[in-house]
Amino acid sequence: MEKIKLSEITILFKSNNKNAKGLVTGVSIDSRTIKKGDIFFAITGENYDANDFVDSAISKGAVAVVSEKTNSKCKKLGITNIIVKDTVKALQDFSKYYKGKFQTKVIGITGSNGKTTTKDILASIISQKHTVLSTQGNLNNHLGLPLTLLNLNRKHKYCVLEMGANHKGEIARLCEIAEPSYGIITNIGLSHIGNFGSMENIVKAKMELFNFLNKNNYAFINNDDKRIVLAAKRLKCKKVTFGIKNKADVMASNIILKEDKTIFNIFIKGISESVKMPVCGTFNVYNALAAASCAISLNINENNIISGIENFKPQKKRMEVVHIGNGIVLVNDSYNANPISMKNAIDNFSKIFYNKRKYLVLGDMLELGTHEKEEHRKLGAYIAKNKLADIICAVGDLSKEIINISGGFWFKDKNKLSEYLKQNLKKGDAVFFKASRRIGLEEVVEKLVHSQ
Repeated sequence: MEKIKLSEITILFKSNNKNAKGLVTGVSIDSRTIKKGDIFFAITGENYDANDFVDSAISKGAVAVVSEKTNSKCKKLGITNIIVKDTVKALQDFSKYYKGKFQTKVIGITGSNGKTTTKDILASIISQKHTVLSTQGNLNNHLGLPLTLLNLNRKHKYCVLEMGANHKGEIARLCEIAEPSYGIITNIGLSHIGNFGSMENIVKAKMELFNFLNKNNYAFINNDDKRIVLAAKRLKCKKVTFGIKNKADVMASNIILKEDKTIFNIFIKGISESVKMPVCGTFNVYNALAAASCAISLNINENNIISGIENFKPQKKRMEVVHIGNGIVLVNDSYNANPISMKNAIDNFSKIFYNKRKYLVLGDMLELGTHEKEEHRKLGAYIAKNKLADIICAVGDLSKEIINISGGFWFKDKNKLSEYLKQNLKKGDAVFFKASRRIGLEEVVEKLVHSQ
């Protein structure tokens, strides 16, 4: 964050702090991360109240506190205390105001799957030519996005922002804050349908990004996703398409899946080039195409696009390959899961390790609402019908529905699952792990790694 006068912030919030002096050099919502010169936003949530940590924030060097009620410690120590009705909205409003100081162009990315990987690939491509800021990890919500914007400085030509949501209206609000000129919707599936209520509502929520764009802006459309194609027909902004199956502006062919990479030909402006992407999966090819389609509109050339794809750093727990000795390969895709991402990842795992004994280690797919049991049964039937594994293991109440259809072994807890795998894995086996984030299936991976 670039320095900003504290008095400027008090004026923004119409706060009666006439004696506010000095500079703010950073923002924090976590008293544990406070640095000298930060302004502390005391966020209040359902299960916590950051007002309880104002003392700690001040002791670590906070120069001001934004809160919903007057803090006696601030008054006693002469620390500027800005009182607002809603600290979350205040953080968002401040980030929008701060972003307005720069000429940085914003690219918003949403979708049911692939947001983080698409963001990472696009940031890697842009960095070949320009200075770029991007969402760290997957800090893509109503707090993470504003905090990302507050890391902007005048050197950043572009900002790549992941936009997550599990309720209607959330992406629209993120767009109001970030004001993207470019938008990518990776795909649309059942993710968070338990909160959205229906597929129609999911489509409407994701389309909030495209609907924000004006006639001079760009929407990047997955031409293989019928829902996106249909919903995007009425858009007035400029459109660039990408895909594998249907004709598009940016396409891929000759896809070869390897253990730790994917090789494919990418077609850009009538030119075909070979690419070696350092992560496996056809679904990740879509992520690369989405990023490439955006890069073209930023006037980034083919060489930089290919270099960016080939040199991006995949994140942990996303098709992460781990060798644990005795020829055993673990594929850790445990970061998150929904019905589409689960099927896609299992398909790719089965193809890559076709000549090995294959284990699927699966956990619950959460936030599916009334669809939860049905979707787990469908997954079990899909695995069995296509003979995608030799041995299927599952943990979690919902995942029992998978085993009831596919056959295999169900475990009440991760410890028992870990012990089973330790005792039964044999030389040359390949093991795939995937579940929703809250299941914490990576703990099983870690136990297997440490047992070697």
